[in-house]
Amino acid sequence: METDVETLEQQAIEAAMDSNWELAVALNKKIVKIIPDEIAAHQRLGYALLQTNKLKEAAAQFNTVLKIQPKNNIAEDHLEKIAILMEKKKLRHTHATKYNSELFLDIPGKTRTIKLVKLGKKEDLAGLNVGEEIILKEKRRKLEARSRNDEYIGCLPDDISKRISYFIQEGSEYRAYIKTADLTEVDIFISEVSKGKRVEEYPSFPSNPHIMLSDIHHLSSGDDDDDTEGALDGDDDDLNADVGLDDSEWEDYENKKDLHGIVEIEDQDEEEEE
Repeated sequence: METDVETLEQQAIEAAMDSNWELAVALNKKIVKIIPDEIAAHQRLGYALLQTNKLKEAAAQFNTVLKIQPKNNIAEDHLEKIAILMEKKKLRHTHATKYNSELFLDIPGKTRTIKLVKLGKKEDLAGLNVGEEIILKEKRRKLEARSRNDEYIGCLPDDISKRISYFIQEGSEYRAYIKTADLTEVDIFISEVSKGKRVEEYPSFPSNPHIMLSDIHHLSSGDDDDDTEGALDGDDDDLNADVGLDDSEWEDYENKKDLHGIVEIEDQDEEEEE
């Protein structure tokens, strides 16, 4: 019997990794029928039901977990998300995301995990899935993170927004994914796909945070010389200060550059959590 349960557990985990949620539901139901008090199986079952937008059934599984183990944080967090989705009559995003162990592979200079700021509405955050690909849109000198349903998730911090906007303008391409998400905090993972010719020797995400804006300041001013390259490599101490672009400089830059067609631009007021 124990061997049978172990086999079912492995199959259920593999089904979830493949985003085969219907199979994951069926397998976990078999497990909880054999072992009614198996917390992990109820959690997996609840999560699988949630992915198929069977919210009431998912809530029942997480409530069962709390009966077995009161104050279970995983169950409480999911029940809060479900309550918000049901109240707002929202559904989870159903874009299938097959698990890829290399999706969040860290490559110095080419990838970065970023904590979003100015998060969106809780009902939109509740619908996010780990590994879900998202869209970056520029708006008012900032890059917004939006779902494929065009729901506002949050903004990238100012320094990274300005840098990546500049790199995109120069022909670089990026992909972004949800790495972690709950109702109060969202981390996204951005990966460089290709580099524009003018910035090909410059890292998208420098290891030294003090030069996040100093190098694009020199590039946008036409000072693409050896001193700038030294700053990128961290060899020029004088340029390791956070030079940045003030508002007037950035507005001048925007007037010279046309970002339309590179990233999606919206003119309406910025959406923020109500």
